[in-house]
Parts: sequence; structure tokens; C-alpha cells
Amino acid sequence: MTIAAIEGNGNHKVLVLHGWALDSGVWLTARALSDVGRFTFAYVDFPGYGVARDEAPADGIDGMAQAALDDAKGLGWESFSVLGHSMGGLTALRVATLAPQQVRSVVAVTPASPAGTPLDEQTYAAFASAWSDPGPTIKGGLSPNIAAEDLSRLVARNRASMTQAVWDAYLANWTAASFFSELGSLEMPVTLFYGDSDPFITEDYLKDTVNAIPNVESLELKGSGHYPMIEAPAASVPLWERALTK
Repeated sequence: MTIAAIEGNGNHKVLVLHGWALDSGVWLTARALSDVGRFTFAYVDFPGYGVARDEAPADGIDGMAQAALDDAKGLGWESFSVLGHSMGGLTALRVATLAPQQVRSVVAVTPASPAGTPLDEQTYAAFASAWSDPGPTIKGGLSPNIAAEDLSRLVARNRASMTQAVWDAYLANWTAASFFSELGSLEMPVTLFYGDSDPFITEDYLKDTVNAIPNVESLELKGSGHYPMIEAPAASVPLWERALTK
């Protein structure tokens, strides 16, 4: 199993999936604000990250989704929701398409596209080389308003929770996603959140995904870039918890 933590005793069970640049520690501030009476949260580290650091990276988005489903099976969860951030939001949608009878709802926070994110050679190289110092990429291209102290903690956690090989493998995974054609089969409630200051995952970027899902809502998170669980947790947590229970 790749579960980093289980919190709560609520009847509504939630798999929580992290993004590319950080393990499940990205949710730490939000965890303190979460409703652990109503929900039970299982925080997943994808293979190669955090508590699963000794494992080989998952093979593509399908491999990541299967790792999450294996964790749910290991917990004995037959019905659950999925909350994911960025690459994890993309994976949450894939979990739903692979196990639609098990997934109650999906909340994807600043999610990458299920159609893939084709980056030109220069941009891809810039994302790949950001491993040596991810701070400027996060501040400059993802969360321009993130506080210096929060950025410093995020970068330190990045260094402690993964290797460059994992960074490279998962960059390839999320940019090459390819299950867009399956989104129309989703019947459960799906909510997509984007930060009002995120220059990368914008309302326009999400437009095709929104149009492809039958039962979907797209909502803006005020005061946030790409990392609302770090930048605006007090405002964001109640919104995505409400979305989980649609």
C-alpha cells in the first residue's frame, strides 16, 4: 500500500491524491482544517514519493490510477470519493473512469488535462530542468502570489520526498495523459476547481474537460494559484468538502 496517512472516522470515505511536485505532504495545512467527523481521508503517496519512495514510479496515468484503486481495495473500501490536486486531479478522473461503480464523486483541484498537455520542446525542458530548483517555476509559472515562507517549505518537502528520476517519470505521465474520450461515461458528480491566480490551469484550459463531462461544475478559488491547499486553505477546504457530498 502507498497510504501515507488515514484521518477521520466519517462514513464518507475519500482517497486523496497529490500532484507532481510534492508528495501527500502538500495537504498538511488543509488536513488540519478538514472535517474528520464527516469524512475518512486516505492520503496516497504515488509510487516513488514519500512513504512509497522505494517503489518504482507508476507507469502512466493508468498505473497511477491502479495504485490508488489498489489502496482502496487494501482498505476494504467498496465505495469512496476521490479528491486530487493537479496531476492527482487528473488521476482522480481516471480512477472514476476505471471504477465508475465505486466512485461517489470526484473533486479535481487545478487538474491537468485528460487529453494530455502537449508542451513545446523548450517548455518541457524547462519543467524537467526545474528539478534542480523548483522554486522559480512554482512562483513564476504556477503560484505567483505564494508566500515566500510557504514556497520555502514546499521546496524543502520536494527535496525530502522524491528523486529526480521520479520527477522526470511523472512529468512524462501527466503530460501524456490520453483518456479524454472516456469522460462522457462519467455519471457521478464531478467538480473542477481552478485558482484565480493560476496562470497554467485556467478556466480556459479546463474548458474542454468541462464540456466533456455530463455532471460537472467548474468553480474558481479566490486568492489562490496552483496550490490552494497551501495558499488559501481556510477558504478552499469547505468548498471542496461541499463538492464531495453533492
